[in-house]
Amino acid sequence: MLFTQSIHNHTTFDDGKNTPAEMAASALSLGLAGLGLTAHSPMDNEFWTVKPERMAEYCAELRRLKAEYAGRLDLWCGLEYDLTSDPKWLGGFDYVIASVHALETARGLWALDDNRERSRRMIVIAFDGDADAAAEAFFRKVKEIARIDRADIVGHFDLITKFDEPEPLYDAFSPRYRAAALDAMEALVRAGKIFEINTGAISRGYRTAPYPAPQLLNALREMGGRITITADAHSRENLTFAFDQAEAAARAAGFTEIWEFDGAGFVPRAF
Repeated sequence: MLFTQSIHNHTTFDDGKNTPAEMAASALSLGLAGLGLTAHSPMDNEFWTVKPERMAEYCAELRRLKAEYAGRLDLWCGLEYDLTSDPKWLGGFDYVIASVHALETARGLWALDDNRERSRRMIVIAFDGDADAAAEAFFRKVKEIARIDRADIVGHFDLITKFDEPEPLYDAFSPRYRAAALDAMEALVRAGKIFEINTGAISRGYRTAPYPAPQLLNALREMGGRITITADAHSRENLTFAFDQAEAAARAAGFTEIWEFDGAGFVPRAF
């Protein structure tokens, strides 16, 4: 299919490599009709998020670019909200992607997508080596997105598997892992949340397949869930990275439509 938009992307306001202006120019050169930038919501002591004092600047720059590209490219000011952030950041954006990047445990706060060793240590230290317990805690947190009315999209649903190639940290087919994942998924589907098929970890060399895993995509389709395709790009050259692979994964799971942003909300598009 012809991809017309890319709605999950990061810039130099957080952990991206390119400015919003550079991302917009690349989107136009790729022939996209719409570009959404989604700043990481502020978190204390996390370098990869937008600093609180720069959030107004981020929104102002998006407004400026929106006016500059009017008639040529639709630009949207989005947010990737982390559940450890202050809910006050949820307002004022065109749409919101809600994600879980860290887990608060009795033995500290653990980043989930930093590096493999940190993820392994979390399982060993925070969960006494029980990877299923870590997965259960993660999916319980993801399930909380169902209660966030302002959240439109569930970000990288099974992010904890980021470092599972070539040797897995988690057994994604274990009964406990699957039960936890499906419990969260059912709640999110009931709440009307859209799930992204996210190719970001592929472009950055961590994975060879998008999130969510095929067995979870199959379950999502059986539940009547909705999907969109995102790049989670952190550089301008990756705005549509592996979108054809994401589409193939969606088709293989039996999906026949994706949900795209039209400036006011999300609408279905057959493919």
